[in-house]
This record gives sequence, C-alpha cells and structure tokens, in this order.
Amino acid sequence: MKVIAGKYKGRTINTINDRSTRPMLGVAREGIFNSLQFSFENSEVLDLFAGSGSLGIEALSRGAKYVTFIDNSVDCINQIKKNLKEYEKDYSVINLDVTNYISEIMNSYNIIFYDPPFEYLSEKVNLDIEELSNNLKDEGFIVIHRHSNSPSTVLPKDVELYKEKNYGQSKILILRKL
Repeated sequence: MKVIAGKYKGRTINTINDRSTRPMLGVAREGIFNSLQFSFENSEVLDLFAGSGSLGIEALSRGAKYVTFIDNSVDCINQIKKNLKEYEKDYSVINLDVTNYISEIMNSYNIIFYDPPFEYLSEKVNLDIEELSNNLKDEGFIVIHRHSNSPSTVLPKDVELYKEKNYGQSKILILRKL
C-alpha cells in the first residue's frame, strides 16, 4: 500500500500479516480523501483502530498538523511506528483500547477516523460515535468504516450524514458536526 497524495506521496505503508486486521481498499481510502480534500490542512486528526496507520499517515501527507494513532494491538503499534520512522514528529502512537481512549479523551479533533473490526457490535459503534461527536470541533468530520451489511449507524443530534458510499464489502460514512 502507498500514500496516495501530498508531501509523502508514493511512500510505502506496510501492514501486519494477521487475519484480524483488514487494510482498507485503496479506492475507499482515495474516496475518503477526495471527499475531504480541503479539510486536512492544519487539522488535528484522531485515527482509532489505526491498524497500519494508513488513514492517519495519508492525513499527515495532506497537511494535518497532528495525528494521534490509537490501537490495542502491540503488533499494529509496532508497524505504525515502523511506517512513521522517516516522518516528521507531528504525531503520537498510543497502545490502548479504543473504548478506554474514547472515555478519557480530553482533546477535540477536526477529523476522526473510526475503523473498528467488522464484527464490532453495532450498539457499541453507536455509543462510540455518540461520545466521539462531543470531541469533534465545529464543522469537523467523523469517518466510519463498516461492513456493507452492517446495520445503520444511529447519528447523534449534533452531526449530519455528509456522505455515504459502498466499496465492495466496505461502507464508508462521513459525518459532519453541525
């Protein structure tokens, strides 16, 4: 996998070889970043269930001011650190359960990537999205990656559905803070 655009365009993003992770299709990543193309410059970004870090790395490449990567897998955290080895230090990589991080967030973000495992319960997704909307800056975005057959996500009162698109088995929802 490669960085699609920006100052790190073409750099390789390696993933771990583990069936529990599923790198996002390049076409889905490209769709997300095309939809939000003018939103990354000087933004604060949170990459939850970060996996290889591909979403946060792409945000850095496109001008994000700072990215926080969160994953509970030590293997994923080590891979993210390897992928970021030659990048500027405008990020943090935290090995923590996403639910614990969400319950303790003190910062607010312009863009939040939320990419839980496909088997993650929809009720849990809805609770997480409700909490995350409280940590979203005005006119910020939450990008959700779910299986195309997943039940609909319940939107908190303070966000609207900005865009929804399916890419094979992936459903991408982009929510915008009102």
